[in-house]
Amino acid sequence: MREISIMTSRSQPRFALRLVDPWLLAVLTVVSFAVILRVGLLPGNPGAGVAVIYAPWTTADQTMIRAVNAGARFVRFGGFHFIAVVVPEQPDYVSRVLAGSALLAVDPQVLAGCLPASRLNKVGAL
Repeated sequence: MREISIMTSRSQPRFALRLVDPWLLAVLTVVSFAVILRVGLLPGNPGAGVAVIYAPWTTADQTMIRAVNAGARFVRFGGFHFIAVVVPEQPDYVSRVLAGSALLAVDPQVLAGCLPASRLNKVGAL
């Protein structure tokens, strides 16, 4: 009887560690994906235009105000109200907008590749 209780108490920490491993892996995956997006999708030529992506709960008014206040001219909204396509007026615009509340700043052409074809026809007509 005593051997069974000892084995059970030793197996509990191992079980807890097995539960932590998937969560740790998931967190590290999400964080690394976010870092890759933030660094890897920076626009190559910001002067030609930048698509600034804010949190999905950002209103259209807030999106426009935040994108323009960082030092750019508003061109249009992206596929959603929390994405603004702008033309920067200053060379350090991307770093300033990312230091603010923007989640990502990407090349508008990259953003166009993520939109469905029906959405591209509407955007192209503007």
